[in-house]
Amino acid sequence: MSHLDRLLKVAARKNKLTKKVVELDGEDFTFWHKPLTIGEYTEAKEASKNPEDGLENAIRLFVAKALDESGNRQYQSDAIPVLKKVLPMDLAAKLVGALQVDEEEESVELDMKSDQEPAKKGKSASS
Repeated sequence: MSHLDRLLKVAARKNKLTKKVVELDGEDFTFWHKPLTIGEYTEAKEASKNPEDGLENAIRLFVAKALDESGNRQYQSDAIPVLKKVLPMDLAAKLVGALQVDEEEESVELDMKSDQEPAKKGKSASS
């Protein structure tokens, strides 16, 4: 097996849907996401009118990555200008920061070949 094949195998094991609960101004905000890839980060930055605009990049990443429990997108690209106008930088930073995967968090394996519900994985009740 080549090094590239081995890396792809490792990447496939990391492709989990992860639940995030972020507190925004005293309210719990829950969404799901899969790990952020270098390509997704680059696409968000390149799609920006100003690639150095951290807020726009953060909003683009969040809109692209926020999913529901079934793995469907919660937002479409038309949400970007709305959020850009109203979402304060600190809240945008919290949302994008939540896109980091923590090995301790609840996640589910994604099997795109199966039509069955994914099996939940996470911390066991005994840990």
